[in-house]
Amino acid sequence: MPLSDHEQQLLDQLEKQLRSEDPRFARNISETQAAATGPGFSAKRFVLGILIALAGLAATILAISLVSSSAWWIALGVVGFGLMVAGMYWAFSRPGHVHTTQTDSRNSGAKTGAKGNSGFMSRMEDRWEKRQRGE
Repeated sequence: MPLSDHEQQLLDQLEKQLRSEDPRFARNISETQAAATGPGFSAKRFVLGILIALAGLAATILAISLVSSSAWWIALGVVGFGLMVAGMYWAFSRPGHVHTTQTDSRNSGAKTGAKGNSGFMSRMEDRWEKRQRGE
């Protein structure tokens, strides 16, 4: 249900007030929302993934039902299983999902989160230092 004009004006006023009082918090909220609402579900990707998985299932069932001493049927079953897994992965993965890294304002060249635990530990150390300074 859309907001009324009055409600929209109040919401805009609250947003401006928040941005003026605590710009850092407002920026963090905006970045979190942008990351959460980034490239998400794609119906075309989902349908294509399901079709690939179904083709893999059909190939696997065909290989099982027609199995003989020939290695071709075993190979067809393995390929079919691979298609099923790849199709399901394709159907349920987010398109263009890239993990971004943030830089600390004091260490503008240091990327956090780029190299596993070292970025995590760096952020935790920065938070600890800020708490000790009373920020």
